[in-house]
Amino acid sequence: MSLAQSSNTDALMMKIVRGVLANRRSVIGLWLLIFIGLFSTLVLSAPNYEWDLIPYIANAMQIVSPQPIEQLQTNVYQVLNNSLPSYAMEKLTNSPSRVVLSQDPEAFRQTIAFFYDSRVIYTHIIAALIYTGFEPVMASYVFSVFCSVMSMLLLTRLIPVKVPIGLYIVLPFAVLSCGLLDVARLATPDSFATLVSIVLYYLLFQNRVYILLLLLPFVIFVRTDLILLIALFQAYFFFFGRCSRIASAISGVATLAAYWFLNTFIIEPDPWSSLIGYNYGDKPTHPNEFVFDISAQAYASYLLEGMMSFSYTPIGFVFFMLAVIGIVLYSAKYFVDPINFRITTLHGDVLFSLISCVVYLITHFLLFPVAWTRFFAAQYSLVAVIVTWTTLSILAAKNYSAYTEFDLLKENDRRIDGNETQ
Repeated sequence: MSLAQSSNTDALMMKIVRGVLANRRSVIGLWLLIFIGLFSTLVLSAPNYEWDLIPYIANAMQIVSPQPIEQLQTNVYQVLNNSLPSYAMEKLTNSPSRVVLSQDPEAFRQTIAFFYDSRVIYTHIIAALIYTGFEPVMASYVFSVFCSVMSMLLLTRLIPVKVPIGLYIVLPFAVLSCGLLDVARLATPDSFATLVSIVLYYLLFQNRVYILLLLLPFVIFVRTDLILLIALFQAYFFFFGRCSRIASAISGVATLAAYWFLNTFIIEPDPWSSLIGYNYGDKPTHPNEFVFDISAQAYASYLLEGMMSFSYTPIGFVFFMLAVIGIVLYSAKYFVDPINFRITTLHGDVLFSLISCVVYLITHFLLFPVAWTRFFAAQYSLVAVIVTWTTLSILAAKNYSAYTEFDLLKENDRRIDGNETQ
């Protein structure tokens, strides 16, 4: 290649790069749109048919059209026969207990009310989709895909800092490896719970603290185990001065009231031992009539089995590695204001996010010792994005230090009361 040809090639490449950077927002939007289309097509063409979809669909159909349990059971299995491929239907009825559930109305009634009815908001959303004309199974998977897509889009806007455009190409693959693909392929509330968890952190980074305090009590109706996450947010606000302690206390009391209301007037609560026993031991066809006796020895064996299962899901090890890196990074002295020796509230929020994700996972695991990615997709994704995004932003700041838009996590980039601070 001659010198002139090389110069022309370099000039062409520079022209393309300048064109991409000049249309940064459009290029990012086009890339995300293409990715979302491919992602949605993949998930809807290869869903994961787990038995849990049956009780959730049953509860949603009962909301749309209340009916005797015998009729509901018949209608649910008719819907499944019409909607699922034969291999999936065989999978959902391939054991003696599942055969009983498909034939015994009382067994079916007890099972669909066994902690499945506590996901109140999720079942009502699926019911609303069914009411508007969606086929029940398709409604469940479409909603899961929608929640995963929205989670990914929020993660792209999570940290208020501008980074090189190439990172937007990497981000979707990063979050997919952290569980968003897994929860999207399930007809369960897990994708919805993932989205709600990410929304809470998004509002935190946008400095919408009082909106957060208002929303937190309602999160209990999404999935009851999220009360652990609610408590972490309220403790952070109360003890670290992110807002009025009175407001934090009111939000906490409202959360307890919502939890009491849910378990008193909406559902019949299930004891902790039954949740553990049902998932680790026998799955009785009539859970209301079965006594789940969990001894200390049995619980210890469940913990050991759960810890061993992490070896089959290496994302857990990657999660803890990234979390430790992030916590050490954001505890470093160069993030401390040299004048008053205090970190900014934004960096405090980053530290809280990393620590709370770790605490939530550990606490959830101790109460329910399973390493299922579906429970921790939000935590895995948040830690991956926060650590990689901000670390690469540091490198961008070093390489492009002449450009102020690459300054790392500037406090004045945050939104306060709906407006950009100046």
